[in-house]
Amino acid sequence: MEICTFKHTARIDVRYAETDQMGIVHHAVYPVWFEQARTEFFRAVGAGYAEMEAEGFAAPVLELSVRYRQPTHYGEFVDIETTMVREGSLKFRFEYKAYVNGTLCTTGSTLHCMTKGGRPTRELPSGFHKLEFVTE
Repeated sequence: MEICTFKHTARIDVRYAETDQMGIVHHAVYPVWFEQARTEFFRAVGAGYAEMEAEGFAAPVLELSVRYRQPTHYGEFVDIETTMVREGSLKFRFEYKAYVNGTLCTTGSTLHCMTKGGRPTRELPSGFHKLEFVTE
């Protein structure tokens, strides 16, 4: 397993529409936030999804997990720390930690494989070469 040395934190402003009748963020919102955090991760390193797709690559989600620890509420700011781990030669996992005012509220991960032309590939988009990995 190889861990990416780059980390990024995305700030989410909890919108009223993302909450239930009690003002608590609905469980289905977290995967959307994870996608936003992942997109910002790549943009911050200079390897955006648009550029990756222009090269013919895609990174479908193979697996999603979410663990809810503390509720988040309307009006709060949620900081999602995102890291990336390579798992073998074809897969990589994004790990997410969501905090409100320094309190860990939610953790999760998404597993992806890189495809080119609709088929799994070991080839990586040019932007991935900007990322540094260390072996654990």
